[in-house]
Amino acid sequence: MNRIIFLVSLLAFSFCNAQKPNAKSDKKQPNIVFILADDLGVNALNCYGNTLVESPNIDKLYAEGLHFTNGYSNDPTCAPSRASIMSGHYVPRHKVYRVADRYKTDKKTLQAMRFLPPEINRVKGTGAGLSLDEITIAEALKNNHYATAAYGKWHLGKGALQIQNQGFDEGYEITGHYNFKTFPEQNQLDNTQYSADVITEKTINFIKKAQSENKAFFAYVPYYLVHKPLEPKAEYLKHFKQKLKGNKDVGPDEIKVLAMIKSLDDSLGQLLKTLEDLGLEDDTIIVFTSDNGHYKTESNIFNQPYRGVKGQTLEGGIRVPYIFKWKNKIKGGSTSEAPIIHVDLYPTLLGLTQSPKPENYVLDGEDLSQILLGKASKTNRDALIWEYTNYARYNEKTKTFASAWVNVIQMDGYKMTEAVETSTYTLFNLNSDPYETREVSKENPQVISKLKKRLELWKTETGYESPKPNPDFKY
Repeated sequence: MNRIIFLVSLLAFSFCNAQKPNAKSDKKQPNIVFILADDLGVNALNCYGNTLVESPNIDKLYAEGLHFTNGYSNDPTCAPSRASIMSGHYVPRHKVYRVADRYKTDKKTLQAMRFLPPEINRVKGTGAGLSLDEITIAEALKNNHYATAAYGKWHLGKGALQIQNQGFDEGYEITGHYNFKTFPEQNQLDNTQYSADVITEKTINFIKKAQSENKAFFAYVPYYLVHKPLEPKAEYLKHFKQKLKGNKDVGPDEIKVLAMIKSLDDSLGQLLKTLEDLGLEDDTIIVFTSDNGHYKTESNIFNQPYRGVKGQTLEGGIRVPYIFKWKNKIKGGSTSEAPIIHVDLYPTLLGLTQSPKPENYVLDGEDLSQILLGKASKTNRDALIWEYTNYARYNEKTKTFASAWVNVIQMDGYKMTEAVETSTYTLFNLNSDPYETREVSKENPQVISKLKKRLELWKTETGYESPKPNPDFKY
């Protein structure tokens, strides 16, 4: 009799529990604050080694999170790299190849080009931008019930391609610093304010709103700092001028950049304080990175010790800082040497939030969750690859371009560049020469052969458009 009562009770208990929602599904997903700096070089933060920089809030994030020492952008310029972040795709897939087709209005350059690069994706009435056929990271997170917002630099199209048509519940583009512009135009804003302050305020309001509605949120925060024009706040410019008075190693432009980095750091500090004040620190993943390497300055102090600047595929043009924090989940003060790239961000955020990957949609990156959570030390992929198709400023005397079409592959610590114009290859051994001081292609024909084969496979996989003869070629 007792056994029958026990079995009936057990069945009743099991039935009742089956009717209850799964405890895991009751728990709100972690929030995401993704901060994207503009043109911030790998050596443009104190925590990454530049002692001239004052970045206490970013340094604190660095100390409390995990940072990568071999982090890369998908392109050495803004629009293609941002398209890769949003879409999770390499450049040949999303087809936002360049910021602009400047070669078309530069007769000398056009006539010196043997090949025409592939056309940038365009939609009538919008200019160049990210196709609506792409499923953005915001759309993927919305599918998992996230509230989404983006205030700041979009650079992926206007009109139909604007922020609120690409998976964001709210937001608009803000470009410039003082006298900033908005799209769609926001007449109620005082554009004499510093744009970073406006972006921060709008993001904080969004975070508070999402919390009041008990919604997990994805706040994409693409600041215009430290992109040109060099417009620092007056008080910070004065501070650094006084601090560095007599220092001949730092140029006037670099002093302005230092002041702008301090403003970027202020804004990040306000976001972090908001999360702390609202009790959201434990439940929020914070990501900080930059869209590409730093532009050229007097001594290139924001790219050193690497060669190259924004617009070049040398390490200084594509290396960027990466910092991830998730309190009590990602070990504070930790470091990873794994080579990572922008397309990894999409699958990583899906992985950390247990959000489903969009169906029938290729993601080119790798989920870094296991590295971030301390369960792995390496990625599974064998290579990182870039396509950069920007022809610019042909020099008749030297018969060279300021930049031209190149394809780049990094594999086994080697970095090979294919110059499409000349069908030549250069090679650096980053294992022994991370600053690209010695070209070694002639000494390593087998490495060149291996990397060429892998690059050709990538071209096939991604739908790479082969060079087409340029009918205007004259030289």
